[in-house]
Amino acid sequence: MVTRKSGERGVPGPAQITLACLLLLAVLVSAIGFARADETDEGKGPQVFATTGFIADAVRNIAPDAEVTTLVGPGGDPHHYQPSTKQIQKMLGSDVVLWNGLYLEAQMVDQLAGLREKQMAVADAIPRGELIATTKESVTGAGGLERDNATAAYDPHIWNSPALWQQTIEPIADRLSELRPENAEEYASNAREYIRQIDDIARQARDVVSGIPVEDRVLVTGHDAFGYLGRDLDIDVHATDFIAADAQVSANQLSGLADMIVDERIRTIFLDNQSNPQAISSLREAVQARGGTVSISPDALYADSLGTEAEMSTYTGAYRHNVESIAGAMRQTHDEKIAGE
Repeated sequence: MVTRKSGERGVPGPAQITLACLLLLAVLVSAIGFARADETDEGKGPQVFATTGFIADAVRNIAPDAEVTTLVGPGGDPHHYQPSTKQIQKMLGSDVVLWNGLYLEAQMVDQLAGLREKQMAVADAIPRGELIATTKESVTGAGGLERDNATAAYDPHIWNSPALWQQTIEPIADRLSELRPENAEEYASNAREYIRQIDDIARQARDVVSGIPVEDRVLVTGHDAFGYLGRDLDIDVHATDFIAADAQVSANQLSGLADMIVDERIRTIFLDNQSNPQAISSLREAVQARGGTVSISPDALYADSLGTEAEMSTYTGAYRHNVESIAGAMRQTHDEKIAGE
């Protein structure tokens, strides 16, 4: 018989057990009900707990009166994030908990779902046929845990497709309206305006890449968060990890990426705002060893979290930055190919 230690495959660690116990308490408290007088909430916006900055930004656009708490801040990694005791307490005291629902919050899935009526997985609004299916290796990679959850079989980075992300906006507005019916009309109007803004960035993105030949639309980055962006804009995306942030690229895959970069004369590769730079640095060294030249862009991409600067702290700003940075690198590759002919 094999004895497994806490933290090994299939065995939750102490932090996960503590989290599970605290969130179980939340369910019991919710069942009993909070003894909160109606007048306490009068005139106040809903208290919303959002697991990512992307969701939090959507809430702020829909319900400016909401008190929003974000679990994973700028530069954070939702794939591995485990909340502090203070954050758990804030979660338990919120009116609603909004999360991704496609195994993005890999360490908290069962516990978040266990909040029942208190929680809402925003990705549930998107038909599964519109999502990108992940490989079996990606499904079993995160945290070293085996899992059967069907939602783990899809790429969770849905915000990188404006067409997908906007499908979550009205359901969020509807949920907030249930909490504050008197504000339902305002929330619905704000949701429509926000969807219009998302339409705008999608159109702008198509315009930005339209002049770049399809064969030169190649993105190499440190985290495989851009599959939906690639699908929308016809960009061939390669990464030094898989959908799961801990599924590092193998030596053979790194070698294959280096060969592709040299063959395609790609000039720029990207870090994102949370990834370990070692893999990208190793890739650059492998390219140089093959006689190629490639640089690491100074413009980090916003993959799983937003930024701290004003524009990068919003979904539309971060998406626009990503597209413009990627398009600039692809355009450089194209121009240098033309100049070399």
